[in-house]
Parts: sequence; C-alpha cells; structure tokens
Amino acid sequence: MKQHLFLLLALFVSSILNSCAGNRSGESTTDGIKTISLPDAIGKEKIVNLSEVAQSIRYIPLETSDSSLLGSIPRPILERGVFYVTITSGFTSIYKMYSIDGKYLGQLGRPGRAAGEYHSNVDMSSFSISVGHKSGNPMIFSTDKIIEYDKNGKFIKEVRSPIDPTYNLMLSKIKPLGDNYLSIYTDFIDKNSFILFFNANGEMIGETPEALDPKQGDGKNATESSDGAEKPVPLSNMRMVMNPYLYDYKDNIRLITGSVDSIFSFNTKMEKSALYHIDYGKYKVPLNASWEERAQSIFLIAGFTCEWESHLYLTYNFGKNEPNGYKLPHVRGLYNKNSGELTLLKRPDPELPGFNNDLDNGAPFWPVHISREGEMIMSLSAVKFIELSEKYNSPEMKRVAATLTEESNPVMVVVKLK
Repeated sequence: MKQHLFLLLALFVSSILNSCAGNRSGESTTDGIKTISLPDAIGKEKIVNLSEVAQSIRYIPLETSDSSLLGSIPRPILERGVFYVTITSGFTSIYKMYSIDGKYLGQLGRPGRAAGEYHSNVDMSSFSISVGHKSGNPMIFSTDKIIEYDKNGKFIKEVRSPIDPTYNLMLSKIKPLGDNYLSIYTDFIDKNSFILFFNANGEMIGETPEALDPKQGDGKNATESSDGAEKPVPLSNMRMVMNPYLYDYKDNIRLITGSVDSIFSFNTKMEKSALYHIDYGKYKVPLNASWEERAQSIFLIAGFTCEWESHLYLTYNFGKNEPNGYKLPHVRGLYNKNSGELTLLKRPDPELPGFNNDLDNGAPFWPVHISREGEMIMSLSAVKFIELSEKYNSPEMKRVAATLTEESNPVMVVVKLK
C-alpha cells in the first residue's frame, strides 16, 4: 500500500510540473546577468565607513519584564515598525513582538497542532517569519502551511501547501509573493530543489520549469525496502542537498541557489529574473568536495545576505584562506549594484566585523536584516552593549548603557540607509 502511495505521489508531482510547463510562471525575463567577482576583490580589502551607505543610527533597548524576557536573538526582523524576535528552547520556538520604541507588544502565535498554531519545523527560527508586502501582516511558515496573523498577533488564516511532504520530499520554505505563495521543495532522491507556486486556496498555479542546481552524489538512494515499504533517505545523503535561500526585497523574493553561485528574483507575477552570477575563480568549492578541499575554498554564506537599492551585503566563508586585515573565517563584502564592484571589508575592530561606525563613533555595524523601508538592524546583548559603550566614544551608546543592567533584554541597533 505504501509503495502505491509513493508512486501516486511521484505521478502527481510529475503531472503538476508537466501541466504547468508553458505558462509564464518561473520563466526568465532578464538576459543580462551581472557578475560578482571575488578574485577581483581579493588583495584590495579596506575599511569602509558606515556613512558611505547610511545617514543615521539609533539604539533601542527592548523592554524588560517577566513576560518579555529574552535570551540571545541573533536574527531579529524589523518590518512596518515592529521587531519580530525568536527565542528557542530545545525543539520549541517562541516568537515575540516589540514596537520600534522597544515596547513589548506580545507573542506571535503559539506552538500546537490546532488552526493558527505552528508545530515542529526543520528550521523554526526568524527564517520562518515573513511579513506581507501589501498587508504588513506577519506570517509563520510551519512544516506544511503558512499562518497569517494581524498586526496585533491575532490569527487570520492559514494556507496549506498543495503537496504534502514525505520521507524523501521535504517542504523547506513557504513565503508570500503578492497575493500568492512561493514554496521550495527538496527531493532527496534527485538531490535537487524545485519551486512551486500556489494561491490562497492552496491550489497549484505555477512552477519553475528547470532545475535550480546540478544533481550531486552517486545516486544510490533507495526509496523502498525489499518488502515494498517506504524507506527514508539516509541522513548522510540529506546533508548533500543544499537548499536554496530566500529573502525579501521590496515586493519581490530573491533566491540564492543551493550551489550558492547565482541570485534570481521572482516578481509578483511569478516571473523569474536572473540577476547575478557569483564568481569564485580558483577558490570555488569543487563538486562533491572533501572536507579539506572545502576548507581551502571560499563560498558565500547565503543566509547572511541582505540587499537595498544600491548594494548587496554579503558574507563569505574564507575557510583556511588568509585574507588581508581581518579575522577568519567570515569576511564581509559590499557589492555596489551600480558600479559592479565588490569590496571586501577589513575589520575596524579585530573582534567585530562590518562598517567603521563614523556616524556617532560607536561600535562597528553589520546588518542581519534590512526592512522594506530601508532600515538595517542588528542586536547586541545588554552585557555586550555595556562593554562596547565603554570602549567606543559614542555619547548615545553611553546614555543608553546607563539605563541597562546585565539582566536587561538586548539592544536593537537601527541604521537608516541613504
């Protein structure tokens, strides 16, 4: 019986992909692709001032109370004047909301299996949160559905993906795109990923016509045992599949391929544009690289990518390659979308990556998120913020630090882009 169910699922996926081929969903609309050349930037590293891209900086302590206590929040989100932060304990994640002034607004959703509740994800973190471009409503991706709430955190609706995940077919992400949704599936048999689009009724409306990444591995995965039962793909093979990474840019969705060598964009009509090719030159990770080969290579850490009108904010893992003037292994890169130049940033502080903060002589800054309004953010624990306020000569940092204790919630650093 399980054998028949798996075959039916395979036929169902195949029929969807074939029936949608020929619509314009997922078709490329861009012929000119810009190259982001890493070899051209190596050896030309320099300190870059924050004032080159930004006009102002704010330090916002998040309210500390019994109901709003937080731990570390490395990947907060700011959209429409609301901070969304994630705290994780074991296998449970809790999402909390704070105003732009740091006031606690309440919890977003709750764990569970009922309507409006989220359950276990491969990645229950800030990567699971999206904010609708039109509505401004927060949404949580949870295993096989996306849940929408209003700005006060009240449940509105949830929409399920049209294809259920299986042992060998994993749904790794859902994000809103205009009035519809974009989802990424990973097939551990083909060791590949593909994109499906569906509407608010959970109905399939499009797909990407071509594979996003080349097939990898030896192809020895089995989906059935000798008795015909489904058999999960071994974890070792799952690790060989690198899922594409998605991030929002205005009303579009950017996609960085699992091979981390191309950046695409999807607009609200589900049309795909090829934007950038990432050139590593001799530093490129070989196909099926060994650990030693990987350590000698350089690759982009896709999940740290941010973007605004003039620049891409990139983070490279240099492995054992020795860069000029900063600490291994992570190196920040600033790509100018107008000039086509990539600049690798020297660290103004050996322990802190990013821009030299010449706006107020405060600590170095690097964004973990950029809002649709052009606000870059990062968070600092209260302990770290107090320490940095003593090290750097920013009057505003010193003022805010005087209001904190070591038990206070983190401080959000908000930088307004030019």
